[in-house]
Amino acid sequence: MKIWAQSGIIVLLLAFIDVVIRGAYLHRPFLEWIASLAIIICYMIFFFIKSILTGVYETDINNKEQLKEKLKEKMSNTFIFCFVAIGATTYKYYFPEDFGGWLAAIAKFIILFVFLFGIQYLITVIAWKRSNKI
Repeated sequence: MKIWAQSGIIVLLLAFIDVVIRGAYLHRPFLEWIASLAIIICYMIFFFIKSILTGVYETDINNKEQLKEKLKEKMSNTFIFCFVAIGATTYKYYFPEDFGGWLAAIAKFIILFVFLFGIQYLITVIAWKRSNKI
């Protein structure tokens, strides 16, 4: 099993070198190095899911109180991120001029917050259950 992990790291390294050389250094067209970028992204997603399912993600949570504190921290961080993202988007594309525009901006904020925090909540709870074998 160790040989597959080592060969995966080599493939990831070659894909990263390909993206750097063809994409950044030679400024080749995007279609020439998209496959290497896809390999890197797939590897990152696979590693992230595997770390969640094996219980090595969020190992500092040992009981329910620590889980609640971690979720509160993630909620406040997500709230700040969503507020800044929606604020920057609203500022870039001009402030709404009517009630419907402001309502749409608030709805975007709520949808973004619920989506991002929901993902973080699921990941944290799954990782906590896996690391504590519950």
